[in-house]
Amino acid sequence: MPWLAPGQQYLQNIYNNQYAQQIKGAGSWIINFFNRSLELIKFQFRCAQINTRNFYQHIGILYLNDVSRRDIAFCALGITIGTLIGYNIGLNWRQTSKRTQYMKAIICHHYVGIEGVAVIDDAELPIIQRSNEVLIQVKAASVNPVDVKICSGYSKYYRRIFNHGNDLPIVLGRDCSGVVIDIGQDVMGLDIGDEVFLSTPSWGVGTMAEYIVVTEKRVAKKPKRITFEASASLPYAGCIAWDSLVNKSPVEEGNAKGKRFLVYGGSTPVGCILIQLIKLWGGYVSVICRADAVKVIKALGGDDIISVENSDIEMELELRNRYHAVFHTSQEPIDIRILKKRVISYGSFVSTLPEPLISDSLGFFLGNLFAAHLRVKLLFQYIFGIDCYLYNDGAKIKSSTLEIIRELVDADKLQSVVCAAFRPNYAEQALQHVSGLNAIGSTIIKFQ
Repeated sequence: MPWLAPGQQYLQNIYNNQYAQQIKGAGSWIINFFNRSLELIKFQFRCAQINTRNFYQHIGILYLNDVSRRDIAFCALGITIGTLIGYNIGLNWRQTSKRTQYMKAIICHHYVGIEGVAVIDDAELPIIQRSNEVLIQVKAASVNPVDVKICSGYSKYYRRIFNHGNDLPIVLGRDCSGVVIDIGQDVMGLDIGDEVFLSTPSWGVGTMAEYIVVTEKRVAKKPKRITFEASASLPYAGCIAWDSLVNKSPVEEGNAKGKRFLVYGGSTPVGCILIQLIKLWGGYVSVICRADAVKVIKALGGDDIISVENSDIEMELELRNRYHAVFHTSQEPIDIRILKKRVISYGSFVSTLPEPLISDSLGFFLGNLFAAHLRVKLLFQYIFGIDCYLYNDGAKIKSSTLEIIRELVDADKLQSVVCAAFRPNYAEQALQHVSGLNAIGSTIIKFQ
Protein backbone atom coordinates (compact mmCIF):
# COMPACT_ATOMS: atom_id res chain seq x y z
CA MET A 1 0.00 0.00 0.00
CA PRO A 2 1.57 3.37 -1.05
CA TRP A 3 0.37 5.19 2.08
CA LEU A 4 1.64 2.63 4.60
CA ALA A 5 5.34 3.63 4.62
CA PRO A 6 4.71 7.40 5.03
CA GLY A 7 2.20 6.61 7.76
CA GLN A 8 4.70 4.50 9.66
CA GLN A 9 7.33 7.25 9.32
CA TYR A 10 4.86 9.83 10.63
CA LEU A 11 4.06 7.72 13.70
CA GLN A 12 7.78 7.14 14.31
CA ASN A 13 8.43 10.90 14.23
CA ILE A 14 5.69 11.45 16.78
CA TYR A 15 7.14 8.69 18.93
CA ASN A 16 10.62 10.26 18.82
CA ASN A 17 9.30 13.79 19.46
CA GLN A 18 10.65 15.55 22.56
CA TYR A 19 7.19 16.02 24.11
CA ALA A 20 6.30 12.42 23.45
CA GLN A 21 9.49 11.39 25.24
CA GLN A 22 8.53 13.53 28.23
CA ILE A 23 5.06 11.98 28.36
CA LYS A 24 6.57 8.50 28.15
CA GLY A 25 9.00 9.38 30.91
CA ALA A 26 6.23 10.71 33.15
CA GLY A 27 4.15 7.60 32.52
CA SER A 28 7.07 5.32 33.36
CA TRP A 29 7.78 7.27 36.54
CA ILE A 30 4.13 7.03 37.67
CA ILE A 31 4.14 3.26 37.14
CA ASN A 32 7.43 2.84 39.01
CA PHE A 33 6.28 5.15 41.80
CA PHE A 34 3.11 3.16 42.43
CA ASN A 35 5.08 -0.09 42.32
CA ARG A 36 7.51 1.20 44.96
CA SER A 37 4.65 2.54 47.08
CA LEU A 38 2.89 -0.81 46.89
CA GLU A 39 6.04 -2.65 47.95
CA LEU A 40 6.47 -0.26 50.88
CA ILE A 41 2.88 -0.82 52.03
CA LYS A 42 3.30 -4.58 51.75
CA PHE A 43 6.49 -4.37 53.82
CA GLN A 44 4.80 -2.36 56.57
CA PHE A 45 1.91 -4.81 56.79
CA ARG A 46 4.30 -7.73 57.01
CA CYS A 47 5.88 -6.24 60.12
CA ALA A 48 4.73 -7.70 63.39
CA GLN A 49 4.08 -4.27 64.81
CA ILE A 50 2.97 -1.49 62.46
CA ASN A 51 4.34 1.90 63.43
CA THR A 52 1.84 4.29 61.86
CA ARG A 53 4.01 7.34 62.38
CA ASN A 54 7.00 5.63 60.83
CA PHE A 55 4.83 4.49 57.91
CA TYR A 56 3.77 8.03 57.04
CA GLN A 57 7.34 9.26 57.42
CA HIS A 58 8.46 6.74 54.80
CA ILE A 59 5.70 7.91 52.46
CA GLY A 60 6.76 11.54 52.96
CA ILE A 61 10.42 10.73 52.30
CA LEU A 62 9.42 8.90 49.13
CA TYR A 63 7.54 11.94 47.86
CA LEU A 64 10.25 14.45 48.83
CA ASN A 65 13.07 12.48 47.25
CA ASP A 66 11.42 11.27 44.06
CA VAL A 67 8.66 13.73 43.13
CA SER A 68 9.23 17.00 41.27
CA ARG A 69 6.73 19.77 40.62
CA ARG A 70 6.37 18.62 37.04
CA ASP A 71 5.53 15.12 38.27
CA ILE A 72 2.90 16.49 40.66
CA ALA A 73 1.40 18.58 37.84
CA PHE A 74 1.21 15.56 35.53
CA CYS A 75 -0.35 13.49 38.30
CA ALA A 76 -2.95 16.16 39.13
CA LEU A 77 -3.75 16.63 35.44
CA GLY A 78 -4.19 12.89 34.98
CA ILE A 79 -6.49 12.61 37.99
CA THR A 80 -8.57 15.58 36.78
CA ILE A 81 -8.90 14.28 33.22
CA GLY A 82 -9.69 10.78 34.43
CA THR A 83 -12.34 12.10 36.81
CA LEU A 84 -14.03 14.11 34.06
CA ILE A 85 -13.96 11.20 31.63
CA GLY A 86 -15.34 8.85 34.26
CA TYR A 87 -18.08 11.30 35.20
CA ASN A 88 -19.23 11.69 31.59
CA ILE A 89 -19.15 7.95 31.00
CA GLY A 90 -21.20 7.40 34.13
CA LEU A 91 -23.66 10.15 33.17
CA ASN A 92 -24.20 8.74 29.70
CA TRP A 93 -24.44 5.23 31.07
CA ARG A 94 -27.11 6.34 33.50
CA GLN A 95 -29.11 8.07 30.76
CA THR A 96 -28.82 5.04 28.54
CA SER A 97 -30.03 2.76 31.29
CA LYS A 98 -33.13 4.93 31.69
CA ARG A 99 -33.98 4.58 28.02
CA THR A 100 -33.61 0.86 27.60
CA GLN A 101 -37.37 0.31 27.52
CA TYR A 102 -38.98 -0.12 24.14
CA MET A 103 -42.46 0.07 22.67
CA LYS A 104 -44.42 -0.70 19.55
CA ALA A 105 -44.86 2.13 17.05
CA ILE A 106 -46.04 2.69 13.49
CA ILE A 107 -43.40 4.64 11.61
CA CYS A 108 -42.62 6.00 8.17
CA HIS A 109 -38.95 5.36 7.40
CA HIS A 110 -38.84 6.77 3.84
CA TYR A 111 -41.00 9.26 1.95
CA VAL A 112 -42.20 6.79 -0.68
CA GLY A 113 -45.89 6.66 0.22
CA ILE A 114 -47.62 3.94 2.21
CA GLU A 115 -44.89 1.51 1.14
CA GLY A 116 -42.55 3.36 3.50
CA VAL A 117 -44.62 2.42 6.57
CA ALA A 118 -43.43 -0.19 9.06
CA VAL A 119 -44.46 -1.48 12.48
CA ILE A 120 -41.56 -1.80 14.91
CA ASP A 121 -41.31 -3.22 18.43
CA ASP A 122 -38.08 -1.48 19.43
CA ALA A 123 -39.04 2.18 19.29
CA GLU A 124 -37.50 4.03 22.21
CA LEU A 125 -40.02 4.64 24.95
CA PRO A 126 -40.26 8.44 25.47
CA ILE A 127 -39.64 10.08 28.83
CA ILE A 128 -40.69 13.41 30.27
CA GLN A 129 -37.96 16.00 29.72
CA ARG A 130 -39.80 19.25 30.50
CA SER A 131 -41.86 20.24 33.49
CA ASN A 132 -45.02 20.89 31.41
CA GLU A 133 -45.10 17.49 29.70
CA VAL A 134 -47.23 14.41 30.31
CA LEU A 135 -46.57 10.75 29.50
CA ILE A 136 -49.60 8.96 28.09
CA GLN A 137 -50.24 5.29 27.48
CA VAL A 138 -52.04 5.23 24.14
CA LYS A 139 -55.16 3.09 23.94
CA ALA A 140 -56.27 4.04 20.42
CA ALA A 141 -55.18 6.38 17.63
CA SER A 142 -57.00 7.45 14.50
CA VAL A 143 -55.73 7.42 10.93
CA ASN A 144 -56.28 10.70 9.10
CA PRO A 145 -55.81 11.63 5.42
CA VAL A 146 -52.91 13.85 6.46
CA ASP A 147 -51.06 10.72 7.64
CA VAL A 148 -51.16 9.40 4.08
CA LYS A 149 -49.66 12.68 2.84
CA ILE A 150 -46.98 12.61 5.54
CA CYS A 151 -45.85 9.26 4.14
CA SER A 152 -44.97 11.17 0.96
CA GLY A 153 -43.07 13.95 2.73
CA TYR A 154 -45.78 16.40 3.70
CA SER A 155 -44.49 19.07 6.14
CA LYS A 156 -41.02 17.51 6.22
CA TYR A 157 -39.10 20.79 6.58
CA TYR A 158 -41.22 21.85 9.54
CA ARG A 159 -40.53 18.50 11.19
CA ARG A 160 -36.80 18.88 10.66
CA ILE A 161 -36.84 22.26 12.36
CA PHE A 162 -39.07 21.37 15.29
CA ASN A 163 -37.35 18.01 15.81
CA HIS A 164 -33.78 19.38 15.80
CA GLY A 165 -32.91 18.30 12.26
CA ASN A 166 -34.45 14.82 12.41
CA ASP A 167 -37.54 14.01 10.39
CA LEU A 168 -37.07 10.31 9.61
CA PRO A 169 -38.12 7.89 10.80
CA ILE A 170 -41.33 9.56 11.94
CA VAL A 171 -44.09 8.10 14.08
CA LEU A 172 -47.41 8.55 12.28
CA GLY A 173 -50.70 9.66 13.83
CA ARG A 174 -52.24 13.04 14.63
CA ASP A 175 -54.54 12.18 17.53
CA CYS A 176 -55.20 9.52 20.12
CA SER A 177 -56.81 8.66 23.43
CA GLY A 178 -55.22 7.06 26.45
CA VAL A 179 -54.32 7.23 30.13
CA VAL A 180 -51.88 9.61 31.84
CA ILE A 181 -49.17 7.59 33.59
CA ASP A 182 -46.72 10.37 34.51
CA ILE A 183 -46.69 14.17 34.65
CA GLY A 184 -44.13 16.97 34.86
CA GLN A 185 -43.88 19.04 38.02
CA ASP A 186 -45.62 22.08 36.46
CA VAL A 187 -48.62 20.17 35.10
CA MET A 188 -51.70 21.45 36.93
CA GLY A 189 -54.79 20.37 35.01
CA LEU A 190 -54.06 16.66 34.70
CA ASP A 191 -53.18 13.87 37.09
CA ILE A 192 -51.91 10.31 36.84
CA GLY A 193 -54.75 7.99 35.88
CA ASP A 194 -56.77 10.58 33.94
CA GLU A 195 -58.35 9.33 30.72
CA VAL A 196 -57.51 11.85 28.02
CA PHE A 197 -57.52 12.56 24.30
CA LEU A 198 -55.22 14.83 22.33
CA SER A 199 -54.14 16.04 18.93
CA THR A 200 -50.86 17.22 17.41
CA PRO A 201 -50.12 19.13 14.17
CA SER A 202 -48.70 17.52 11.05
CA TRP A 203 -45.14 18.40 12.07
CA GLY A 204 -45.59 17.35 15.71
CA VAL A 205 -44.95 14.14 17.60
CA GLY A 206 -46.76 11.10 16.22
CA THR A 207 -49.50 9.33 18.19
CA MET A 208 -49.42 5.83 16.67
CA ALA A 209 -47.30 4.36 19.43
CA GLU A 210 -47.90 2.64 22.74
CA TYR A 211 -46.67 5.71 24.64
CA ILE A 212 -46.40 9.39 23.83
CA VAL A 213 -45.04 12.50 25.57
CA VAL A 214 -46.70 15.85 24.80
CA THR A 215 -47.15 19.21 26.47
CA GLU A 216 -50.17 19.67 28.70
CA LYS A 217 -51.74 22.26 26.40
CA ARG A 218 -52.26 19.59 23.72
CA VAL A 219 -54.30 17.37 26.03
CA ALA A 220 -57.83 17.35 27.46
CA LYS A 221 -59.83 14.84 29.44
CA LYS A 222 -61.74 12.57 27.11
CA PRO A 223 -65.55 12.29 27.01
CA LYS A 224 -66.78 9.99 29.77
CA ARG A 225 -69.65 8.39 27.91
CA ILE A 226 -67.72 6.93 24.96
CA THR A 227 -64.89 4.43 24.55
CA PHE A 228 -61.22 5.10 23.92
CA GLU A 229 -61.70 4.08 20.27
CA ALA A 230 -64.56 6.53 19.78
CA SER A 231 -62.67 9.29 21.61
CA ALA A 232 -59.61 8.82 19.41
CA SER A 233 -61.67 9.63 16.32
CA LEU A 234 -62.52 13.17 17.45
CA PRO A 235 -59.51 15.38 18.34
CA TYR A 236 -57.82 16.18 15.01
CA ALA A 237 -60.96 16.10 12.86
CA GLY A 238 -62.88 17.99 15.54
CA CYS A 239 -60.32 20.80 15.78
CA ILE A 240 -60.15 21.16 11.99
CA ALA A 241 -63.96 21.18 11.69
CA TRP A 242 -64.36 23.70 14.51
CA ASP A 243 -61.76 26.06 13.06
CA SER A 244 -63.32 25.84 9.59
CA LEU A 245 -66.81 26.58 10.82
CA VAL A 246 -66.13 29.19 13.51
CA ASN A 247 -63.06 31.00 12.16
CA LYS A 248 -63.37 30.68 8.38
CA SER A 249 -67.08 30.86 7.64
CA PRO A 250 -69.78 33.49 8.33
CA VAL A 251 -71.03 31.56 11.35
CA GLU A 252 -71.12 32.87 14.86
CA GLU A 253 -70.35 30.15 17.35
CA GLY A 254 -73.58 28.43 18.29
CA ASN A 255 -75.72 30.29 15.75
CA ALA A 256 -76.21 29.14 12.15
CA LYS A 257 -79.92 29.86 11.90
CA GLY A 258 -81.11 31.01 8.51
CA LYS A 259 -77.89 29.99 6.79
CA ARG A 260 -77.29 27.33 4.17
CA PHE A 261 -74.20 25.13 4.04
CA LEU A 262 -72.78 22.61 1.60
CA VAL A 263 -70.39 19.88 2.71
CA TYR A 264 -68.56 18.09 -0.08
CA GLY A 265 -67.44 14.78 1.39
CA GLY A 266 -69.82 14.46 4.30
CA SER A 267 -68.60 10.95 5.12
CA THR A 268 -65.06 12.08 6.00
CA PRO A 269 -64.14 12.46 9.70
CA VAL A 270 -64.24 16.26 9.36
CA GLY A 271 -67.44 16.14 7.32
CA CYS A 272 -69.27 14.04 9.91
CA ILE A 273 -68.48 16.57 12.63
CA LEU A 274 -69.31 19.60 10.45
CA ILE A 275 -72.77 18.23 9.67
CA GLN A 276 -73.55 17.73 13.36
CA LEU A 277 -72.30 21.18 14.41
CA ILE A 278 -74.27 22.93 11.66
CA LYS A 279 -77.46 21.10 12.60
CA LEU A 280 -76.85 21.69 16.30
CA TRP A 281 -76.62 25.43 15.63
CA GLY A 282 -79.76 25.53 13.49
CA GLY A 283 -78.31 25.63 9.97
CA TYR A 284 -79.48 23.90 6.79
CA VAL A 285 -76.90 21.49 5.40
CA SER A 286 -76.63 19.89 1.98
CA VAL A 287 -74.18 17.01 1.67
CA ILE A 288 -72.40 15.47 -1.29
CA CYS A 289 -71.20 11.95 -0.50
CA ARG A 290 -70.90 8.41 -1.80
CA ALA A 291 -74.06 6.32 -2.07
CA ASP A 292 -72.99 3.87 0.64
CA ALA A 293 -72.75 6.73 3.16
CA VAL A 294 -76.26 8.14 2.63
CA LYS A 295 -77.82 6.34 5.63
CA VAL A 296 -75.11 7.57 7.97
CA ILE A 297 -75.41 11.14 6.70
CA LYS A 298 -79.17 11.09 7.26
CA ALA A 299 -78.63 9.82 10.80
CA LEU A 300 -76.22 12.70 11.45
CA GLY A 301 -78.83 15.23 10.33
CA GLY A 302 -78.13 15.91 6.65
CA ASP A 303 -81.08 17.84 5.14
CA ASP A 304 -80.28 17.37 1.47
CA ILE A 305 -78.05 14.58 0.17
CA ILE A 306 -76.51 14.33 -3.30
CA SER A 307 -74.92 11.02 -4.29
CA VAL A 308 -71.59 11.30 -6.09
CA GLU A 309 -72.11 8.17 -8.20
CA ASN A 310 -75.73 8.69 -9.18
CA SER A 311 -75.83 12.42 -9.90
CA ASP A 312 -74.48 15.11 -12.15
CA ILE A 313 -73.17 17.24 -9.31
CA GLU A 314 -72.95 20.46 -11.29
CA MET A 315 -76.51 20.12 -12.55
CA GLU A 316 -77.84 19.16 -9.12
CA LEU A 317 -76.22 22.21 -7.54
CA GLU A 318 -77.62 24.50 -10.24
CA LEU A 319 -81.10 23.45 -9.11
CA ARG A 320 -80.43 24.64 -5.56
CA ASN A 321 -79.98 28.04 -3.98
CA ARG A 322 -76.48 29.24 -3.22
CA TYR A 323 -74.80 28.65 0.13
CA HIS A 324 -73.34 30.84 2.84
CA ALA A 325 -70.41 28.46 3.14
CA VAL A 326 -69.12 25.50 1.16
CA PHE A 327 -66.75 23.04 2.84
CA HIS A 328 -64.45 20.89 0.73
CA THR A 329 -63.50 17.94 2.96
CA SER A 330 -62.95 15.03 0.57
CA GLN A 331 -60.13 13.99 -1.73
CA GLU A 332 -62.75 12.68 -4.17
CA PRO A 333 -61.85 14.38 -7.49
CA ILE A 334 -64.00 17.36 -8.47
CA ASP A 335 -63.57 20.64 -10.31
CA ILE A 336 -63.28 23.11 -7.44
CA ARG A 337 -64.83 25.83 -9.60
CA ILE A 338 -68.14 23.96 -9.49
CA LEU A 339 -68.21 24.29 -5.71
CA LYS A 340 -66.97 27.87 -5.58
CA LYS A 341 -69.70 29.02 -7.97
CA ARG A 342 -72.32 27.95 -5.43
CA VAL A 343 -71.12 30.37 -2.72
CA ILE A 344 -73.01 33.64 -2.24
CA SER A 345 -71.06 36.87 -2.77
CA TYR A 346 -70.24 37.39 0.91
CA GLY A 347 -69.95 33.70 1.72
CA SER A 348 -66.92 31.46 2.24
CA PHE A 349 -65.32 28.54 0.45
CA VAL A 350 -63.32 26.51 2.97
CA SER A 351 -61.05 23.55 2.26
CA THR A 352 -60.30 21.31 5.22
CA LEU A 353 -57.78 19.21 3.27
CA PRO A 354 -54.09 19.50 4.23
CA GLU A 355 -52.85 22.81 2.89
CA PRO A 356 -50.23 22.57 0.11
CA LEU A 357 -46.87 23.67 1.50
CA ILE A 358 -44.43 25.48 -0.78
CA SER A 359 -41.58 24.27 1.42
CA ASP A 360 -42.27 20.64 0.49
CA SER A 361 -41.52 21.33 -3.18
CA LEU A 362 -38.23 23.13 -2.55
CA GLY A 363 -34.96 21.49 -3.49
CA PHE A 364 -31.97 20.96 -1.22
CA PHE A 365 -30.54 24.49 -1.50
CA LEU A 366 -33.82 26.44 -1.30
CA GLY A 367 -35.11 24.06 1.35
CA ASN A 368 -32.16 24.82 3.61
CA LEU A 369 -32.61 28.56 3.03
CA PHE A 370 -36.24 28.20 4.06
CA ALA A 371 -35.22 26.24 7.15
CA ALA A 372 -32.68 28.92 8.12
CA HIS A 373 -35.29 31.65 7.66
CA LEU A 374 -37.80 29.78 9.81
CA ARG A 375 -35.23 29.15 12.54
CA VAL A 376 -34.46 32.88 12.76
CA LYS A 377 -38.18 33.63 12.89
CA LEU A 378 -38.70 31.09 15.66
CA LEU A 379 -35.81 32.60 17.60
CA PHE A 380 -37.40 36.06 17.54
CA GLN A 381 -40.78 34.59 18.49
CA TYR A 382 -39.17 32.84 21.43
CA ILE A 383 -37.40 36.03 22.54
CA PHE A 384 -40.63 38.04 22.47
CA GLY A 385 -42.72 35.30 24.10
CA ILE A 386 -44.82 34.45 21.04
CA ASP A 387 -46.15 30.91 20.70
CA CYS A 388 -43.75 29.09 18.39
CA TYR A 389 -46.15 26.28 17.47
CA LEU A 390 -48.79 28.05 15.39
CA TYR A 391 -47.49 27.00 11.98
CA ASN A 392 -49.68 25.24 9.44
CA ASP A 393 -52.37 23.24 11.27
CA GLY A 394 -50.78 23.94 14.66
CA ALA A 395 -52.91 27.08 15.08
CA LYS A 396 -56.10 25.05 14.71
CA ILE A 397 -55.36 22.50 17.43
CA LYS A 398 -56.24 23.76 20.89
CA SER A 399 -57.08 22.07 24.16
CA SER A 400 -59.94 24.56 24.57
CA THR A 401 -61.53 23.13 21.42
CA LEU A 402 -61.04 19.61 22.75
CA GLU A 403 -62.84 20.60 25.95
CA ILE A 404 -65.79 21.93 23.92
CA ILE A 405 -65.91 18.67 21.97
CA ARG A 406 -65.87 16.69 25.21
CA GLU A 407 -68.77 18.72 26.62
CA LEU A 408 -70.81 18.25 23.44
CA VAL A 409 -70.23 14.50 23.44
CA ASP A 410 -71.07 14.11 27.12
CA ALA A 411 -74.24 16.16 26.54
CA ASP A 412 -75.18 13.74 23.72
CA LYS A 413 -75.04 16.56 21.15
CA LEU A 414 -72.11 15.19 19.15
CA GLN A 415 -71.32 11.60 18.29
CA SER A 416 -68.29 9.90 16.86
CA VAL A 417 -68.42 7.85 13.68
CA VAL A 418 -65.95 4.97 13.50
CA CYS A 419 -65.77 2.97 10.30
CA ALA A 420 -63.14 0.34 11.12
CA ALA A 421 -60.57 -0.57 13.74
CA PHE A 422 -57.22 -2.23 13.04
CA ARG A 423 -54.43 -3.67 15.13
CA PRO A 424 -51.00 -2.01 14.77
CA ASN A 425 -49.66 -4.84 12.62
CA TYR A 426 -52.27 -3.95 10.00
CA ALA A 427 -51.34 -0.28 9.83
CA GLU A 428 -50.64 -0.39 6.10
CA GLN A 429 -54.13 -1.73 5.43
CA ALA A 430 -55.59 1.01 7.63
CA LEU A 431 -53.79 3.70 5.62
CA GLN A 432 -54.95 2.14 2.36
CA HIS A 433 -58.49 2.08 3.73
CA VAL A 434 -58.34 5.82 4.41
CA SER A 435 -56.72 6.70 1.09
CA GLY A 436 -59.20 4.52 -0.83
CA LEU A 437 -62.06 6.99 -0.15
CA ASN A 438 -64.38 4.20 1.01
CA ALA A 439 -64.19 4.96 4.72
CA ILE A 440 -67.26 6.40 6.43
CA GLY A 441 -66.10 8.35 9.45
CA SER A 442 -62.83 7.54 11.19
CA THR A 443 -60.41 4.64 10.96
CA ILE A 444 -58.83 3.57 14.24
CA ILE A 445 -55.66 1.77 15.36
CA LYS A 446 -56.17 -0.09 18.66
CA PHE A 447 -53.07 -0.39 20.85
CA GLN A 448 -54.61 -1.73 24.06
